[in-house]
Amino acid sequence: MTWRSVFRPALFAGNNDTRARLVQEVTALNRHAMVTLTDDKARIVHVNDKFRDATGYALDDLSGISMDRLYFEDDLSKMEDIRAGLDRGEPWSGETRLQCKQGNVLWTQATIVPRMDAKGNLVGSISVRTDITDNKMAAAQKELYTALHKLWDEVYMFDPATLRCTYMNEAALARKGWSVEDYTPENLATVSEDFETETFRTHVDTLVTGKDHVSYTAVIDSRPYDIRLQRVSPYAAREQLVVVLRDMSERVQAERAQAELMSTISHELRTPMTSIKGAMGLLLSNAAGELPEKARGMLSIAYRNADRLVMIINDILDIEKIAAGQMEFKLKVEPLASVIEEAVAANEQFANRFDVKVVKEEIDPDACADYDFGRTLQVLTNLLSNAAKFSPPGGRVRVYMERIGDRIRINVQDYGQGIAKEAQARIFERFAQASTTANRGVESTGLGLNIAKVIMEEQKGSIGLFSELGKGATFYAEFPAAVPAEVEQLKPVDRAV
Repeated sequence: MTWRSVFRPALFAGNNDTRARLVQEVTALNRHAMVTLTDDKARIVHVNDKFRDATGYALDDLSGISMDRLYFEDDLSKMEDIRAGLDRGEPWSGETRLQCKQGNVLWTQATIVPRMDAKGNLVGSISVRTDITDNKMAAAQKELYTALHKLWDEVYMFDPATLRCTYMNEAALARKGWSVEDYTPENLATVSEDFETETFRTHVDTLVTGKDHVSYTAVIDSRPYDIRLQRVSPYAAREQLVVVLRDMSERVQAERAQAELMSTISHELRTPMTSIKGAMGLLLSNAAGELPEKARGMLSIAYRNADRLVMIINDILDIEKIAAGQMEFKLKVEPLASVIEEAVAANEQFANRFDVKVVKEEIDPDACADYDFGRTLQVLTNLLSNAAKFSPPGGRVRVYMERIGDRIRINVQDYGQGIAKEAQARIFERFAQASTTANRGVESTGLGLNIAKVIMEEQKGSIGLFSELGKGATFYAEFPAAVPAEVEQLKPVDRAV
């Protein structure tokens, strides 16, 4: 069926002048607008050349398919309303979106007229459309630009395919000393000669693989920036890449000042607190003579609080070192049994306070790893002290070693209340503490496990736990197995014969 067959009755009605005028009107309509003819099932029976050119489809692509296939899924409910009106013989006018063959959107102003038979039944429809995509895109761009133009952050918009910069807000223009009138679309060098285009393209490729947004940091013109890339698909417009540059200079300076202040305070506190704790320890050991029982009890409380303050100060200093990337490691390949022995001995008195016994089992004296002795001692001390705090009186803490493939795991197992599953996921985060009443009055900073996690990762190891409520918890520190240098040198050398 063609547009000529639809209009054939009118073409042969009336005199020659009327028929000639109608032919001219139909020809003009065909050249000006996109025309589609459908049957009573909304299947396409004809489209004119202008429709095919606008959508990119060939006639064979469209013939016999339902118009629904050209509409966006979000618009299908509107199409159902239009069809219901056509069934009643009512024409419809309004805006519609069509999907082109290449996937882009075609906005049209449409008039859809029903074709009825002599009995008033719908036999099809005629749709006449004009392309309003450019107008819709311009309106969408204007709304988007209005929202972005006054932001303090620098905002750039790029074409995702060509990475050609198509928009800069006032903050971005100010970097170049431009006004809105000065701006013309540019390439990536628009941002700065110092802008790392290869890094930028790598992150753009990440977006192409499916992510909606990605962030990274970079130094541009000697200033730190947080850079956020996001794909934006306005309702009417083509997909664009929005890049936001946020100057982090003030934030970095504030964080540095805060870190320096905390570090200074912590260092100034640690020296006198260590001396105070040492003096109280001497008094408790009767170095100055026997103490009355009441005085000993008060001094014991003060000693424990001094001990806690020293622990807090040390944790704060470690966190600041981690943040500044200044935590030092002196790695050496040696047996792990030696650091386990030291950790158990160092924590024996602490465990005795809670009437808990630490038991070593299955310790392989030949199991070696490349690790920092002092830092690993810090990790095991944290695990052992936590296990003692959360163990029942008269209980025990089991320390044992196992090999898992090419890795060596040190386990610290307690038989306390255990840790709820929802708490396990965040137990290694800063300031996280398991919610329980079984720590018997001993508080902590909530930093120890987070510091332990960083220490293990810096040594190419890992830390984790297994726990079930009512059955205790097992924390572990795991290292890649290593061979001592002297043993390595004794290995036989393969030689060709």
